[in-house]
Amino acid sequence: MNDSGKNDPLPVKSRDNAEQLARGLAESLAGQYSLKVDAGTVHKEFRDCFGKDHEHASDGRFDLTYSVRAKLPGDEHGKALRAMRKKLEESHYKINGYREDTSDALMDAKGGHDNLFVSVESYMPATELVFSITTPCFLPPGVKQQQVSAPAPTATPTAPALAAEATPPASRFPANPFG
Repeated sequence: MNDSGKNDPLPVKSRDNAEQLARGLAESLAGQYSLKVDAGTVHKEFRDCFGKDHEHASDGRFDLTYSVRAKLPGDEHGKALRAMRKKLEESHYKINGYREDTSDALMDAKGGHDNLFVSVESYMPATELVFSITTPCFLPPGVKQQQVSAPAPTATPTAPALAAEATPPASRFPANPFG
């Protein structure tokens, strides 16, 4: 039975390791333009993972959304993003979105060793950049991964009962190729 990859092994990380990974990426990107992130602006949210068809397992799997801001005048946001983009591309991230307008910069990327999604964008008013990192689904260390069953097929294709049912009806206008 093909389960479309539902039961492929998940990467293993503790919640603390996932948070360190996200924080490290944000700090590294900010450092590309000599910025310091403001630890007082950290927002993090751990959630249970759900599959693409809303499958749910009770083995403790989770993902993390982490965000933090750094002060930077809006007219420098584009220059900062250029330096960060270079770093991400060197780290095997694929840039999925990029905009560099005055006081309205945005960059989205996905990849790297841990397959993270990262977004860096102007925060309004445009005096800060916000770094948002979302992790893939991780399984906590020491936990056996629960196997999620594949859904049952919704319908079975059937052949026509009679050969006559398989032929199209005769056209009202035999000389017209469009019927």
